[in-house]
Amino acid sequence: MKEAEEQVLEKQGVGLSAQPFWQARKTKRCFLKEPERGENIAVLYELDAEPQAKGLYSVPGIGLLGVQFSLDQECPSAMVCGLLTQTKEVPLYGTHHTLLCQFFPGRFTQIFGIPCSAVTDTEAPLEDFIQVGSLYEELAAAPDMPARQALLQQFIGRWQNHSRRNAGNERLVPALIEAALHKHGLVQLHELEQETGYSGRYLQTIIREKVGVSPKIALNNMQFQDSLQRLLRDPDMPLAAIAQASGYYDQSYFTRKFKEYMGVTPAVFAARLRHVKLLEESI
Repeated sequence: MKEAEEQVLEKQGVGLSAQPFWQARKTKRCFLKEPERGENIAVLYELDAEPQAKGLYSVPGIGLLGVQFSLDQECPSAMVCGLLTQTKEVPLYGTHHTLLCQFFPGRFTQIFGIPCSAVTDTEAPLEDFIQVGSLYEELAAAPDMPARQALLQQFIGRWQNHSRRNAGNERLVPALIEAALHKHGLVQLHELEQETGYSGRYLQTIIREKVGVSPKIALNNMQFQDSLQRLLRDPDMPLAAIAQASGYYDQSYFTRKFKEYMGVTPAVFAARLRHVKLLEESI
């Protein structure tokens, strides 16, 4: 990520999930804007998967909901990929060159009025939820990323004009996620009640609708992502230090929770990262 983009995301309290196992290359990143306020609401990539890849082995993220547009002009399509509560392989559905649009937490429901809970831990065609018209064909035929960005920006603008359900609370979930990310997911529901003035039951309902999972799962995912990204930045960082920085009770508890998400302990994962780094340096 460019330094300027990092500063913008940090200022807005927006984060991106790490996906260390993806057999794919992300290029040409840009952002979609909220039409009225100009805030970043989604990040776009072109995603090129390796030819042998049948899917993308994905770990739970911080709450971004993805829409994967096929750029195959012979068979354009789009799949909505919901937030994960556990690690799984997300199918590529036969296409290896796609446009990946990841909506920041709460934004997909804000724009389209579709509860994210409808696709938690699964994928579904976008046209099952909204009328897409000729969007698929136009995206696949577009000459470059700026043209695709413009098409999606126009599409979002049209939908937002007639999707104002819960308009008074449209900033609530993004604001809650931003605050939780700053604290690495270390927030209790009663704290959110005090900060917002809303009841715990209401917060449970609206977060499940607009993020796709309960507040507890969303916060646990953020804490895991915080530890994962620390390991990715520095595989030599002591595990006890990572556990403390990410807010885990102790190293043993951190190891157990990390393995639940990744299938391997943080020590094994760090060793793999160091091995890959050595291979890259020897080339």
